[in-house]
Amino acid sequence: MAESTYQLDVITPEKIVYSKEVTAIVAHGTSGHLGVLAHHTPLVTSLESGSFKITEPGEKTVTMTLGGGFMEVRGNKVVVLADSVEDL
Repeated sequence: MAESTYQLDVITPEKIVYSKEVTAIVAHGTSGHLGVLAHHTPLVTSLESGSFKITEPGEKTVTMTLGGGFMEVRGNKVVVLADSVEDL
């Protein structure tokens, strides 16, 4: 069975840091950690500073540190507006 993917864009005030199809993410929201898979319910949340884990197709993982921001999940797309990104 093929993996379900969705578009993830991580954007800082300076540039687009990451823009790829992914299978999952785990973020540190202000109400706790949350995971997003394909076809997730629409959501807008603020993000705390901390680890942001991305799982790409083939189970490759990318981890970065966000300096806070906001995340919107809509349709089959996630947009993260981050204050800053480290460790990419």
